[in-house]
Amino acid sequence: MNNFFSFEDNWNGNDKILFLSSDHLRYENGQHVSGPHGGAKRGIKIERDERNESFTVTTYNMDGNHPVWGNNIQMAPKPMKVINVYPNRIVLKGFGSDMFGNSFSDYGLTVQLSNNEVEKCVLHMHDRSVDIEYQK
Repeated sequence: MNNFFSFEDNWNGNDKILFLSSDHLRYENGQHVSGPHGGAKRGIKIERDERNESFTVTTYNMDGNHPVWGNNIQMAPKPMKVINVYPNRIVLKGFGSDMFGNSFSDYGLTVQLSNNEVEKCVLHMHDRSVDIEYQK
């Protein structure tokens, strides 16, 4: 089992974390280029895999009709593993590839914690030097 589970309060015995973001900021090459957007709601779902070896990260557009988060997918599910654990931050990085050979290692997610609660998530698109900061 990896160190991510030392933050058990975030899991509460469940197999997933659901983080709702009220807005987001976009950074390109470390420079802020857009946002806040005045309420661009997004959902981030982080699910443990069945063997507790990795996670699947999916983002959703929460604007409009989304009765079960099952629709309005913003970013298709990406498998990720924990690569670093800090007292208030967990860093995940994608692995493997899709059926077309596109690498999931181009993606990553940083989960920022405050008092063992998810404060924000930052989606990294490494191949494009883009970070999307999802805020509470």
